[in-house]
Amino acid sequence: MTTFTTHAGRAVTATERDPAPEPSTDTNPRTGPKALNLTPRHVWLLAAVVLVAAVVLAATSGREWYAARQTDQAHAAATAAARQLAINFVTVDYQKVDADTARVRAGATGEFLKSYSASVDELKKVLVANQTVSTVQRSEAALVSGDRDSAVALVGVVAPTKNTAVPAGETKTYRMRLDLRKVGDTWKVENLEFVG
Repeated sequence: MTTFTTHAGRAVTATERDPAPEPSTDTNPRTGPKALNLTPRHVWLLAAVVLVAAVVLAATSGREWYAARQTDQAHAAATAAARQLAINFVTVDYQKVDADTARVRAGATGEFLKSYSASVDELKKVLVANQTVSTVQRSEAALVSGDRDSAVALVGVVAPTKNTAVPAGETKTYRMRLDLRKVGDTWKVENLEFVG
């Protein structure tokens, strides 16, 4: 016969042990687990919360998508404008020099507009005296950086050119860096420099 000692120090034999406790069947809400009781009102409230969360998430995602789309469109427009402005800058015909220089000025702003306007009279004299004709055979443009209001682009231009010094003509290649600024709805060049 086995003897056990209880917590109170009382010795009991195996036959005197308390029987194993039976599982609790207590349904008192204070002592037992509480069952989830959903009413139709709770269901509608939960649905409303989920709907509001979905609308907020959709609005945030939509706003981010719209902003990214606007930036992508601005980048594409700036790149196209840079290509066209470089073409305008290189394309000259001594017989139409006023129209050619006016086209360049129309696409210029800031310091570039000031410097080009200040030198245009001297440029006209040189172009007419040399009977210069320059066209664009090919052009390529790439955006270096930019946002919705400003951009930097590189443009390469291949331009067949002839003048009194080279009457048969020669092909020149120009590589330009253009700093652009959006003025109203139009991209304009505020700085142009030849690179590499």
